[in-house]
Amino acid sequence: MNWELIATGFYLGRFRYAPGTVGTLLGVPLAYLFGFKWWLVLLVGVFLYFLGVKSAEYMMELTREEDPEGVVIDEIVGYFFAFLFLEPTLKALLLAFVLFRLLDILKPFPINLFERMPRGHGVMADDVVAGLLTGFILYLIL
Repeated sequence: MNWELIATGFYLGRFRYAPGTVGTLLGVPLAYLFGFKWWLVLLVGVFLYFLGVKSAEYMMELTREEDPEGVVIDEIVGYFFAFLFLEPTLKALLLAFVLFRLLDILKPFPINLFERMPRGHGVMADDVVAGLLTGFILYLIL
């Protein structure tokens, strides 16, 4: 299996500027395709999470970095989890994109706590929590 392909979101993580934002774009069609059924988001999301952990750990060993910049599977999966209980309307997809990126970049409490998890889980878990928080906030607003 090509772990670098998965970790970089089909190489979107190689974009020179804002690779996390560019990588998050791959989460948009995923959320639209699967987001109408919460159980499908959960099932696919958990599968992608563990795929992300494995691919992030591969990239960590390859680059010798704790959180390689080119790894964007965490942003893809985090954004996807925002639609666990949120219908993927155009408005929700756009608002979730902006709010998720803000939460992912700023990493307010409790998101920042999840970065401390070991290895690939530390790369993935903070983004999943940011996505879940995004979905919760937008659920209340919309």
